[in-house]
Amino acid sequence: MKQWLFMLAALFLLAALPAAVSAAPPAHNYDCSDTTPTAYDAQVDQAAMGYSSSSSMNAHASTAYSTFRSDAIFFFNGHGLYYDESHKGGGIKFSSESWILAGTDIDGRYPGTDPYYIRDYETDIRDVLLAVYLACYSSHYNPYNGDLVWETVTNKNADICIGFDGEVEIENGKCWSENFWDRVRNGETVASATSNAKDDCYWQWPIGYWGVDTYEISGNYNSYLTPARYGVY
Repeated sequence: MKQWLFMLAALFLLAALPAAVSAAPPAHNYDCSDTTPTAYDAQVDQAAMGYSSSSSMNAHASTAYSTFRSDAIFFFNGHGLYYDESHKGGGIKFSSESWILAGTDIDGRYPGTDPYYIRDYETDIRDVLLAVYLACYSSHYNPYNGDLVWETVTNKNADICIGFDGEVEIENGKCWSENFWDRVRNGETVASATSNAKDDCYWQWPIGYWGVDTYEISGNYNSYLTPARYGVY
């Protein structure tokens, strides 16, 4: 009888134990080249917040595209798309002329030789809590290739997305990134960190905003990045 009592007690104890801790939500960070060394700094801050973060330089767009929809955080710092003044925005450039683009028009126009489209994800990307496109014109609508921020949040259901409508000077972009990730790590909302990071950079060389004031933010931007989690849009 005692043996059965001990077995029942053991079963109750096992049932009361918490479920195994799931893996930390992934965060991927990309620099287009060594002129934009911000991915590792972002990785460190994200790891401190509890994300399983990584960083890379000169990655191919196929690498970023394949993991994007299962990321909790996606961060890119590099070049945006520019055909001419009437056709700019809608894409970010990776190595070997590969691109991640919002979409394409009926004539199938795209830059480079290797395009990947947010619009072509067969399902939504609602696991994405935050996508940051730190690139010139990354929130600007392009008649050829669409609007990256709109496609990411409105069409594919990521929680939050940040892009920049204007041309972003490299040093100011680096400054904004460093301050933004520090601020969200220290407990600011995404919206607050985005704006305050802009002001942190005004007096840095070259003096002025130089494009970081053209940020556009969409989605549930009054959220925090802690605790570490996936999106729930």
